[in-house]
Amino acid sequence: MGTRVQVFDVPFGHELKFESKDDNEGRVIVKVVEGSCECFGSALARDRAYVFPAGAKAALSAPQEACRVELIGHHATTVAPFSGVAFQPFLDRMNARRTAAAQRQAPSGPHILVVGQTDTGKSTLCKYLINSATRQGHSLSFVDADLGQNSITVPGSLASVFMDAGREVDVEEGFTLLPPLAFFFGDLTLNRGNLGKYQHLCDQIAACLKANAENRPTFQHGGVIVNTMGWIEDLGYEAIKMLVEALGIDTVVVMDNRQLEERIGGEFAGRVEVVGFERPQRVVTRNSKYRRGQRGERVKEYFRGVHTPLHPVKVVVPFSAVSLYSVGEAGGGVHHPTIPPYLRLAPVAPDVSLDHTLAAVSHATIPEEIPHANVAGFVVILHVDLESQMYTLLMPSGEQPPGKHYFITSKIKCTDADL
Repeated sequence: MGTRVQVFDVPFGHELKFESKDDNEGRVIVKVVEGSCECFGSALARDRAYVFPAGAKAALSAPQEACRVELIGHHATTVAPFSGVAFQPFLDRMNARRTAAAQRQAPSGPHILVVGQTDTGKSTLCKYLINSATRQGHSLSFVDADLGQNSITVPGSLASVFMDAGREVDVEEGFTLLPPLAFFFGDLTLNRGNLGKYQHLCDQIAACLKANAENRPTFQHGGVIVNTMGWIEDLGYEAIKMLVEALGIDTVVVMDNRQLEERIGGEFAGRVEVVGFERPQRVVTRNSKYRRGQRGERVKEYFRGVHTPLHPVKVVVPFSAVSLYSVGEAGGGVHHPTIPPYLRLAPVAPDVSLDHTLAAVSHATIPEEIPHANVAGFVVILHVDLESQMYTLLMPSGEQPPGKHYFITSKIKCTDADL
């Protein structure tokens, strides 16, 4: 990595945006040396080195006072007025609703869905929403329903984390060190055959969030924030409607799309508030090659960590220790009149075609629970040895719980570079 150090003075009410290069030498080290500084609403400690990986894009803002920061490494930078100021009235209003719920002046805090095309600032707004709420003493649930670019766990999942009051989104780790509530969809996109499964998993997450709120009322007061895919037409719009219904959404934030604002406002007139924001200035546009690479990075981060190193292990287990299943595959499973095709469970026979397949470890105790259960974690099936009847697996740790395990297979392959 380059060792060139640059010092930037960020005036009060401004931000320093930087983008690191997308290569092995592209990471950036950031240190605040004077004043107070935030990154998407998360406070940065003074004189601590923060490491941002290759391909990262971030904004270091000075909303309270001017600050001075050091950047080490490869980076492109711009200093401009703080773009997050446009969100502040909305953030304040949502926090007022949470306070009203805590004072029993409202049944619950806001349930907010953030929608828009890719690279319009959805993830940025979600971080501001979370940090603004938790900093004000509110607890809330964050759901990432983006199959391809999930910020909580591996791609192909719908997942949630519970953000306690006072906990901000970690500047370096994101959500990776928090215990997720995850359901495995097993694919990176929607089609007519799996749309029903997406609906079912939305309903399963909603049921879990409801149970959590009943047991911990502060989460009822804090509400829910939901990030979505960048697909807003056809099946993407169907997914938006599913999330509105399943999660009791009362506020939809549309990023930089007036037509989508009008469509949602018309379809849910009287039921949801629709708020529109323009795309924040200097949001970086990414191409499909970069997005594919980022999906691989998310898998690598799951097994190896981001800033805090993790130590995955390769283990060899007999076929008899694991039962593989697919959910909702075309033509698969037992045809039962009361089970819709997208929830049909089908055993998967050991085969070399499973090499390098991402799989989920189900919490199910019997096979019939698999389509409905959340997952305990993920493994990669590195190799299937038919002669010795053994699987070689990459696992987050070497500890294997006793008993037989149910793995949910997927259409997601992991390259050596991803691992």
